[in-house]
Amino acid sequence: MPETNLVRSTAVVSAAAAGSRVLGFVRDVMLAALLGSGPAADAFVVAFRVPGLIRRVVGEGALNAGFVPVAQRLRQEQGPEAARVFAGEALSVAALWLLAATAVMEVAAGLVVLALAAGYAQDPVRLELATAYTRLMLPLLPATVLAALASALLNAQGRVLAAALAPVTVNIVLVVVLGVLMLTGLPPDRLGRWAALAVSGAGIVQLLALVPAIARLPERPRLSWPRLSPPVRRMLVLGLPGLAVLAASQLAIVAATQAASSSPASVARLYYADRLFQLPLGFVASASGVVLLPLLVRLQRDGRAAEAHAAQNEALAIALLLALPAAVGLWVLSQPIISILFERGAFGPQDARKTAAALAALAWGLPAAALTRILSQAWFARESLRWPLVAALVGVVVAYGAAVALEPRFGVAGVAAGVSAGAWLNAGLLAFGSLRTDLWRPDRKVLQRASAGAVGALVMGACVVVLAGHFAAALAPSAHLLVRALSLAGLCGAGVVAYMGATYVLGAFTLADLTTRK
Repeated sequence: MPETNLVRSTAVVSAAAAGSRVLGFVRDVMLAALLGSGPAADAFVVAFRVPGLIRRVVGEGALNAGFVPVAQRLRQEQGPEAARVFAGEALSVAALWLLAATAVMEVAAGLVVLALAAGYAQDPVRLELATAYTRLMLPLLPATVLAALASALLNAQGRVLAAALAPVTVNIVLVVVLGVLMLTGLPPDRLGRWAALAVSGAGIVQLLALVPAIARLPERPRLSWPRLSPPVRRMLVLGLPGLAVLAASQLAIVAATQAASSSPASVARLYYADRLFQLPLGFVASASGVVLLPLLVRLQRDGRAAEAHAAQNEALAIALLLALPAAVGLWVLSQPIISILFERGAFGPQDARKTAAALAALAWGLPAAALTRILSQAWFARESLRWPLVAALVGVVVAYGAAVALEPRFGVAGVAAGVSAGAWLNAGLLAFGSLRTDLWRPDRKVLQRASAGAVGALVMGACVVVLAGHFAAALAPSAHLLVRALSLAGLCGAGVVAYMGATYVLGAFTLADLTTRK
């Protein structure tokens, strides 16, 4: 992949991520209507935490942190055949350990649930349902990680599009199955069982969808018996900490789930708010892991530090110009967004209000999470993960502590605010370490574009708040759903126009940036 294709490749990956996320929202809207925020919904959300966490993180390029640097070094130093052997060993070792881990977790599913939501120990109904759903969903774990390794292999050889499109199949399968389930009239607990089974089936479909692309690679993996060769051990040394670093925002939500698990319905409300939070973050995360990392690996290995800094600053500017308006938009429009998307069926007005409060609190952590995703890639390229791991763990601990402290007074919104606090601490520590080690050297252009993005987002937010006052009747729950949806779309469109106009005036971009092929 040529270095000059950063913007174009980012656009390709982000577009594929957007398709998957939109389908994911359709899926979540259907789940909310089917399960609401009662015991079945809480149990389903907890059961989905482990396989869902792994799927989301590895789908955003976490395994690239271990696989790509090792594969590229082997190809450069020992030739393509060594890279093929390594790829086959990585797949076979991963398959063996994942199957073993899944078997253990199937037996200990009840303990897994309590580790994620200790409050369920006092709620036998939620504990029983969550345990059953966990057992049905766990096959997603090996299927997802093997699919992510296959995608890392495709990314290492420049086949970005095939790897980016594969996760879309998961949500296609789930949307179809949930559509059928909505016609059955089954009670929520049984609907949850069928939905949990569909989750595993969708993961297997994703893995199978990658097989043709792998078969067409010029450097196909040479499968072998599982063997912990030196390259595989190096991949694990890099990949496992890298997984924790890139999962920081997800781990913070898992920790926050513990704080919310003692309050009825809070787990489901936090989940729905987090899904909206993850939408813009997913675009940044997928592009940074899939596009930016291989580029930084090549530039650092060739000793082209200035070009590496420039690429990182360009990616950082793109990320912040996306994350800043998204954060403000989710904050000022949290109530109508949640109400229009989820307030139907078993999901009532009180659920919408409390979920919207959680979304508003989460939104302020979005720029920090985007900053973390971009800055961490230079550490992965250098194959040095100690400081990012420390920063991530400190952020998760602070998120949990703040969530526990704030939950009694502010409910699920306090839990979400704790997650945002942890995200900013993680980002601050990572930025400090990157500056100190010269892995990040911000230039005047990235600082100017980030400042322009922040001011533009505030201008956008002010415009949207004023317009929302005029559209209050059209956005009210008593209005027709189509009228509400069109009004919200109009507000979002007006916000985009205001943001683009303000950032253009402030010099965040020029017309040439939009028309010139990078």
